[in-house]
Amino acid sequence: MMSRAGMFRVSEGIAVDMSNRVYKLPSFHDVLEGEIFLQNLPSIVTAHALDPQKGERILDMCAAPGGKTTAIAMLMKDEEEVVAVDRSHNKVLVIQKLAAEMGLNCITAFKLDALKAVWQRNDSDITTDLCCSEEIDGVTIQSSDLLGSHVEKNSSIIMEGMSAEKSGKESVSNEKANERTYVSKADIRKNIRRIRNGSGRNQCNGGRVQNSKGFSPNSFDRVLLDAPCSALGLRPRLFAGEDTIESLRNHAKYQRRMFDQAVQLARPGGIIVYSTCTINPGENEALVRYALDRYTFLSLVPQHPRIGGPGLVGHCEFPDGYIEEWLRPGEEELVQRFDPSSPHDTIGFFIAKFIVGPKDAQFGKSCASS
Repeated sequence: MMSRAGMFRVSEGIAVDMSNRVYKLPSFHDVLEGEIFLQNLPSIVTAHALDPQKGERILDMCAAPGGKTTAIAMLMKDEEEVVAVDRSHNKVLVIQKLAAEMGLNCITAFKLDALKAVWQRNDSDITTDLCCSEEIDGVTIQSSDLLGSHVEKNSSIIMEGMSAEKSGKESVSNEKANERTYVSKADIRKNIRRIRNGSGRNQCNGGRVQNSKGFSPNSFDRVLLDAPCSALGLRPRLFAGEDTIESLRNHAKYQRRMFDQAVQLARPGGIIVYSTCTINPGENEALVRYALDRYTFLSLVPQHPRIGGPGLVGHCEFPDGYIEEWLRPGEEELVQRFDPSSPHDTIGFFIAKFIVGPKDAQFGKSCASS
């Protein structure tokens, strides 16, 4: 038998197709529903690193399937407000279902592309600051919702000239537009598995989901961005070799755009936690370098608990001359890198925690014009 660490180090070998379980212990699927939710150790560490406090408003930007969201809600003792977003209708339903199973009432889930998480006011917006809608079986009906602290709870709703049929078509077209922006290989593989395996616990259809147009800048105390990634930290896979340098760079570009949104949403004095389930430095240490160099008001801060190892210092020069900058000396101990070959025997994972300092006026102007 080959160890987990050994599997990551060899390029070929013999695979065994198992027809029967090695152990008699049954699957935990649907066992003790509402009592147990299995998570990898780094995911639990991520929720604790965010360290949500009483009286705070929390955002989980890429929340599905909801493991970290519910962990955060539990740390807050199901008080205050935890906002969870995902761009997939079915994934938002999964978050809602898990929150209900766990008996958590402080979680509000929205369908929203994280690349459009910051609400941009323009002339075409309805004057009553509409920011969310409800989608039921593909039909979207607008309603008022929380944009941020400046939206009145009793805002009137203007529905004139808007039919459910038109809203439904707009909802579908918007969803298709979002899907064209970026589809990771991991998402493609998941969809293929769903087609093969049919409906399961995570395949929910026909439920009610609230859409959101985004949130006001500086409207959250803490933001968790568990970004979509190349997932190279997960268990060894036969298709791991499909990723190319170009595809890995595309992941990094996508993550930077999402991080830009997170920076705008976190208030001065707030916290941003960035995490991935990949071991690729371009999506981890290079993102930290980008964040610190572009946003001078961001600073890395220590994480508790600290279980993972240090980050990577230095840079990498590619054959085409591109230089990817990583961490600088002294920064490596402020992040957590989980290596699949480490004694902890975890998946590959990365966590960085930033504190948001005072944002200058120029930052606000550049965000408004972007």
